[in-house]
Amino acid sequence: MACPFVVQAENQPDTITVFAASSLRDALGDAAQLYKAQTGTDVVLVFAATSAIARQVAGAAPADVVLLADQDWADWLVAQGTVSQMAAFVGNQLVLIGRDHAPIADPQDIEAALGGGVLAMAQVDAVPAGRYGKAALVSLGIWDSVAARVVQAANVRAALRFVERGEAALGIGYASDLVALPALTKVYAFAPDTHPDIIYSGAQVTPEGADFMAYLHTVEAQDTLARWGFSRLDVAQ
Repeated sequence: MACPFVVQAENQPDTITVFAASSLRDALGDAAQLYKAQTGTDVVLVFAATSAIARQVAGAAPADVVLLADQDWADWLVAQGTVSQMAAFVGNQLVLIGRDHAPIADPQDIEAALGGGVLAMAQVDAVPAGRYGKAALVSLGIWDSVAARVVQAANVRAALRFVERGEAALGIGYASDLVALPALTKVYAFAPDTHPDIIYSGAQVTPEGADFMAYLHTVEAQDTLARWGFSRLDVAQ
């Protein structure tokens, strides 16, 4: 079924470029293919940590659409005057992730669950997944006890590759990462009230990006994101 927000293909640009948070990689790849099938527009996807993406777009990188995983960086991009506003389009859940690791019920058991290993996280002072993870550990009163055992990576996928390769005992990432990296499993799910809301938001940077942003709010796009482990927001019917 055609999505009502997508304009007729003959009015579409040949190509648009989307700069997006790394955690969107797999889901957005599928959404872009569906969008191309409807409109004929190729979607070039550029992925990096939200902090890097925001700075690149603010620095005039050739993006038609920008998609971020953190409200603070979204607000910063608006404050830079790069976009007029950012619109939320999907959510996610923060989880502790392992490889063949038994689940735990009490977050106070996280330190013990690490054993002699390390905890892989995205950069805790800049990258959304790292900031959310640190906030959760601080909220639970266990950050100080594990901070010296944290290994930081440039983005959440890079952090979880340490877990995948057995170089880290555990990592902190998103529920969507469990779909994209099937060798990994959920060890513990952090309660939403332990960290800021995980809301992804985006904006058109050029007029050519407007239709793709509208598409992300359609039922079809939301279904695609949900299949990859993201949390639905209100969508157009």
